[in-house]
Amino acid sequence: MSWRTTQSQVGIKWRRESNALEAPINPRKFLNRSSQLYSIGSCFAMNINRWLAFQGFSVPPVTWGMHYNCRAILYELQRAVGIATPTMDWILNRNDGSTAYVDALRHSIDASSASELERLKAVISQESRDSFRAADCFLITLGLSDVWEVDVEGQTVTLNRSPYRNAWSIAGVSPEVTRNRFLSVDECLRDIEQIVALIRAHKSPGTPIVITVSPVPLKHTSSKYHPHVANLRSKSILLSAIYSFLDAEGEASEVSYFPSFEFFLTNPKNLRIWQDDDRHPTAEAVAAVAEGFVAIYSDLEIEPKEGFVVPEFH
Repeated sequence: MSWRTTQSQVGIKWRRESNALEAPINPRKFLNRSSQLYSIGSCFAMNINRWLAFQGFSVPPVTWGMHYNCRAILYELQRAVGIATPTMDWILNRNDGSTAYVDALRHSIDASSASELERLKAVISQESRDSFRAADCFLITLGLSDVWEVDVEGQTVTLNRSPYRNAWSIAGVSPEVTRNRFLSVDECLRDIEQIVALIRAHKSPGTPIVITVSPVPLKHTSSKYHPHVANLRSKSILLSAIYSFLDAEGEASEVSYFPSFEFFLTNPKNLRIWQDDDRHPTAEAVAAVAEGFVAIYSDLEIEPKEGFVVPEFH
């Protein structure tokens, strides 16, 4: 062993068992049983919201679907305050031969006809508006900076996720004309700035905003990189943008960063954190992160109820 390893050095030493969840940036105590937390982001955000509801918090259900990139999140929040945003729908044939009409800007929002999809989107938009108006705190989970874009009537629209191969749109757009690229750090930073500015403009001063990065890897990329490499580039861009934003905000900001991504990266509790598909978190891992969330942002001391489950993927 080198003599250098025994010398004391300035700073906090790396320890694998150190839990990143215990050291968020700009933490504040705001969460209580009656908090109206507006959650938006990927399936990870929905699972945190689901765990809080399971433990008796009165958080509203996330009915507005999943949003994987910062641009899709910005679109949804703009709709919630009445700002006109792009729209894009896919039409595709299901495996059973039936036709599905799919909202390209929200995941898991689809219907059996164009008119039914429009009705459903209107209902969801209203629910999102109502929840935004009632919200007294926000949880924003960013998932991807590896995005898919398409030009619709002279406007570039950032899709929520990779398009289906056999889809087409009412506007005549096919998946073949979509572009896949990485948003830049500056682009993500501008989106985050707009997201926070929008909340500040429509909510009371100091309304808590927690930003986190989903640990769930990307599903599809057409970049030159292996998907594992593309995923880490995607997450790194988001992290760089978040830290650039927080550095400019300073310690007095009501915007906090909660390090759930870092928890999964190090797994300090040696949990079984991934399901069999190696992409989706286990209920055990989600619960560990959610318990950490409550410990940081609430004065409540809770005894978590057993039996929490998440959708299973194989």
